[in-house]
Amino acid sequence: MRIALVTCIELPRPDPDLPILRESFARRGISAEVVVWNDPTVDWSRFEAVVVRSTWDYVANLGAFARWIDEVDRVTRLVNSASILRWNLHKRYLLDLSSSGVDIIPTTMVPAGGRVDWPALFARHGDLVLKPAISAGSFATVRVDRGASEVAEAHRRAHSDRDFLVQPLLRSVVEHGETNMVCFGGRLAHAIHKGARWSGQPEQSRGLVAPTAAERDLAARALAAVGALGLGVPAYARVDCAAGPDGRPLLMERELREPALCLDRNPTAADALAGAIVAGRASE
Repeated sequence: MRIALVTCIELPRPDPDLPILRESFARRGISAEVVVWNDPTVDWSRFEAVVVRSTWDYVANLGAFARWIDEVDRVTRLVNSASILRWNLHKRYLLDLSSSGVDIIPTTMVPAGGRVDWPALFARHGDLVLKPAISAGSFATVRVDRGASEVAEAHRRAHSDRDFLVQPLLRSVVEHGETNMVCFGGRLAHAIHKGARWSGQPEQSRGLVAPTAAERDLAARALAAVGALGLGVPAYARVDCAAGPDGRPLLMERELREPALCLDRNPTAADALAGAIVAGRASE
């Protein structure tokens, strides 16, 4: 079996997951090759599975990346599946999950060029977080103090070609951080405690943490909702959550595309991911 672990040519930061995952496949006697997604010389049909990992430059190359998904899907098996990758590209998936009964952070979708009633949003939520609906690595994600409508509108206009999400700033994120739960083949592998990160800042991972029962339940419901939408069970997933005003965990992100999986924090977890890929648990 030959596996492609897909990355990008210029990583904004190293991807420590790649060597760990390669070693896990090697222990199974499987060749895993690190390949750049938009390398025109690659014959994707020679791989039995193409695993999307650190394709972190897709935000600036969205059209090409979407075409790449379609091209690879025609000749081999994508992990996660093409249907999951397409669905997870745009953060409107949060609204799909909310409609399925998953508790998400309150989210207003602002289409590119749309009008925004900033005073109403500030009155409803207080301080706000603005983030592009298609982004990676906290690209263009900022916090805006209550009442600063001109600041909010200026930031949105600086990225006027993008849909935006507008959400309340959770004090728990600023004061305590968030919990990122990593799941392989539908099972929780480990969780990371991460601090708040804004545009231009480095990653704020702080190591392993034991998720609460409520957080584990939220992850399970988010996974079940993905299945109920007809997308199947992802081989890998990261469920990011933080406490809402009443203490209940709220979903912030449901990363099924190219999330950092923090295998360097729990190297043995790579075997669970390799097993899920080999077993074909990823959605077809």
